[in-house]
Amino acid sequence: MRKTVDDGWRSPVADAVGELWDIDPAGLRFWRSSSVHVFVVPPGSDDRGVLYARFAPYDGTAGRRLRQGAELGELLKAAGAAVAGVVGSRSGAVVERVSTPLGDMAACVLHRVEGEELDADDLVAEDARAWGLALAAFHRTAGEVGSSAASRPDQAVPDAFAALAAHAERHGDAELASAASHLRGVYARLDPESLVLGHGDFELDNLRWSGGQAVCFDLDESGVMPAPVDVASAVRDLLGPCPGSPQHPELLAAFLDGYRLGSSRAISPDQLLLHRASFAAEHVLEAPAVLDLNPAGTGWLPDLAASLVRHYKGERTIILATAAVVP
Repeated sequence: MRKTVDDGWRSPVADAVGELWDIDPAGLRFWRSSSVHVFVVPPGSDDRGVLYARFAPYDGTAGRRLRQGAELGELLKAAGAAVAGVVGSRSGAVVERVSTPLGDMAACVLHRVEGEELDADDLVAEDARAWGLALAAFHRTAGEVGSSAASRPDQAVPDAFAALAAHAERHGDAELASAASHLRGVYARLDPESLVLGHGDFELDNLRWSGGQAVCFDLDESGVMPAPVDVASAVRDLLGPCPGSPQHPELLAAFLDGYRLGSSRAISPDQLLLHRASFAAEHVLEAPAVLDLNPAGTGWLPDLAASLVRHYKGERTIILATAAVVP
C-alpha cells in the first residue's frame, strides 16, 4: 500500500474504492494503515461531510472482520446505538467488494464521529463511570439486535495459553512457558460467564465524546463473547502493566460501577485478569510474524520496530505478573 501512495497522499487503490461511493477521483487522502487501510475525504471536499473509507483484502481475516463490523454497525445504528454512521455505496450497500490494483478489497465508508477524544491520563471518575455506562448501553442495544448475534461466530476468549506455553518451550523461555501453563490450568477451571454481543475494542481511542455521551466506531473485533472479555479489552489502559495492581484503580472502580449501573451485571477487577493476560498471550504469539525484520533491519522503520519490541516485552511482563497473582 505504501508504494501506491503519492506525495499528495493519494492512491489508485483508494480511488477504486471511492468510485463506488461517488467520491471525486483522487478525493481520498491516506490516513493510516493497521489491520485495515483508512483514507479520508477532507473537510469541504464532499457535501456529505468528512468521510472515512476503510478497506482490507477481501478474503483475509481483516476483510472478514471489516465486513462483519460494518454490517453490525448498520444494524446497531438502526436500533438506536451510539455508533458511527455507515455511508451506503452507490448501490446502497454497506460493504462492497472492490477490484483494485492490489486485489479485491472489502470496503466500507463511515461518517466522521464528531466530539472529543479522551485519554486515560486525563480522565476523572465521572468520565470513567460514563465510559462504563456507554459499554453497558452498547451491550443492551446489541442484545436487542437479536438475530445477528445468533448467526455470528462465538468469539469467547480462546485458550491462547496452551499455544503460548508450547511456543515459549520451543524458544527456550522457561519462565514464560511456566506462566502460560499455569494460566492454562486456571483457564480450564473458569466458570461459564454470561455472553454478550460485544464491541471487542471499546478503548478510548475508538470513542468520541460530546456532552458526556460517547459514540463508538471500529467494530471489526465485535462478536459474541463473555461480558468480562469485552470489559477487559476496554480497560487495558486502566489495568496497566501489572493487572493485579491496576495502574488507575479509582478509574477502574468507577468504570465497573458505571457498567454495573447500566447492565445490572457486577464485574470485579479479578474477573478481568485472566482475559487481559489472554490478550497479551495472543500478541506475543503474533510477534514473530509482525517483527519480520531482515538481517539488515530494514523490514520496518527503526522507530516503529523499537516500539513494537517494547510492546511485546510489555505483554510478556503482563503474562508473568498475572501468573504470579492468579491462584
